Amino acid sequence: MVTADRLADDPAGRPSRPRLVIITPVFNEEDGLPAYAEEVRRVLLDGSGCDARVLFVDDGSRDGSWAVIKRLHAEDPRFQGVRLSRNFGAHIALCAGFDLAEADVYCTLAADLQDPPEVVLRFLDAWSKGASIVWGKRASREDASWRVFASDLFFRLLQRYAMPRGSKFTTGSFLLADRAVVENLRRFREHNRITFALVAWTGFDQEVVAYERRRRLAGKSGWTVRRMIRAMYDAFIGFSSVPIRLMTHLGLGVAVCNLGFLVYLVAQWLTGTPMPGWTSFMFVMTFFFGIQFLLMGILGEYLSRIYQEAMRRPLYFVSGAVGMDGVPTPAPVRDTYGGPQ
Repeated sequence: MVTADRLADDPAGRPSRPRLVIITPVFNEEDGLPAYAEEVRRVLLDGSGCDARVLFVDDGSRDGSWAVIKRLHAEDPRFQGVRLSRNFGAHIALCAGFDLAEADVYCTLAADLQDPPEVVLRFLDAWSKGASIVWGKRASREDASWRVFASDLFFRLLQRYAMPRGSKFTTGSFLLADRAVVENLRRFREHNRITFALVAWTGFDQEVVAYERRRRLAGKSGWTVRRMIRAMYDAFIGFSSVPIRLMTHLGLGVAVCNLGFLVYLVAQWLTGTPMPGWTSFMFVMTFFFGIQFLLMGILGEYLSRIYQEAMRRPLYFVSGAVGMDGVPTPAPVRDTYGGPQ
């Protein structure tokens, strides 16, 4: 366990009693929030040796989550909350938390308690020894085998083709970041966000803490197959040149195939031999038109994202806040590239 005395002897020059904020996105977590609050209060707010608090970011919940957050704050002011005007997505909710909280060290923690709060104490130990980013790596998890396989595949593809070389990143958004990291993270204002990828992109000194992931205690996970595929898609479009290079290589391969087919057609015309059946011709046409539309779709995705960023729309709006002095409601317009205007 990290204590104030332990941090006072810190060779990396960290504060003796750092301000810790735990950022927890919330979307329809009414049933699980009381258990979350009880465990986090016991383990982190009372037992971390830090000036710790929790910032709930209600991402437009449609149940009673916001009412629970307000009640928790009334019972213990160390529980704070902001409510976004609608559902913007978990990564935008995390962005709002990083934007609005002020602390020496920031940690993300899911409301479902699948990531144990005790692991945050180990994060703090690694941070006190000099790490600016600490990643939580799932040593094991009580999830379906297909989820584990998909997550591992996602990690390996990102490690090979998208993330900075030498980064110790892990997939998922259970991590700790130093204030210096967060100040740089705030400079990223893109709408299609993958939090762990942005944090990994910043660099800095990194460490990894392995832990055993729990089974979800209440509610239903929002991490559906569609969202998993979307996350992989966003990560590759936003951080890798593989899709555009794949288009180039695929286009070159199609061109080579077409050249050979053209030579075949000319030879058939010169010899006077009629072209073989209609089925083979339509098969080739259908195949190459499919490739063409696929490439057009990828290009369209890039153009759509360029348009979205060029519009410079705010990332989110805040419709309510508890325990957050200085957070206006609604929030000020935020510049897409430079933070608050």
